Amino acid sequence: MRRHLIAGLIVATGLATAGIAYADNQPADPSIAITRAAAKGSASPAVAGGKAGVLKGAVHGDLLVRNEDGSTRTVTFDRGKVSSVSASAITIERPDGVAVSKDLTDQTVFNGTPRDQLTTGTPVIVVSEGQAATHVVSKGARAEARQEKRQQRQEQRQEKRQERQEKRQERRAGKGTAPSSMVDDGFETIVS
Repeated sequence: MRRHLIAGLIVATGLATAGIAYADNQPADPSIAITRAAAKGSASPAVAGGKAGVLKGAVHGDLLVRNEDGSTRTVTFDRGKVSSVSASAITIERPDGVAVSKDLTDQTVFNGTPRDQLTTGTPVIVVSEGQAATHVVSKGARAEARQEKRQQRQEQRQEKRQERQEKRQERRAGKGTAPSSMVDDGFETIVS
């Protein structure tokens, strides 16, 4: 009985410590990250799917964003792939099959891939106020190049694993037929 009591106390203390550590790492006001990013004129990490990633799997949503002066405004985000882009509009198709078109203005900020380099099929997040896109966020050329390098490294690792596995199989298959050592003393060959 005493052992169970002590074990329970240790577990409870560990859980309490973990809860306090988690709470210490959380912002006092979750809207702060969005407010700061919006005030700087960039998409928030949560919207962009960055480390905050609260909305990482989200396809569409409306967010209430706090400005520096304390007022709020509503922004809409849509995640999808570019269907078409022109000087005045961008159309994306979301994963749920809905096509979304937003107007592009001189104030639209392109984070990642520049406007003139956006192509059909590029994954983006469009942040808008009303019908006007305020931000078009994509991974950009550097991030895509890093992703390609990661894939190449992964393929190389897979090839090396395959080669090692084939060598192991050859060694295992050859053990039963090949002699482990041979000695030739000039008169006769001794195989062991």
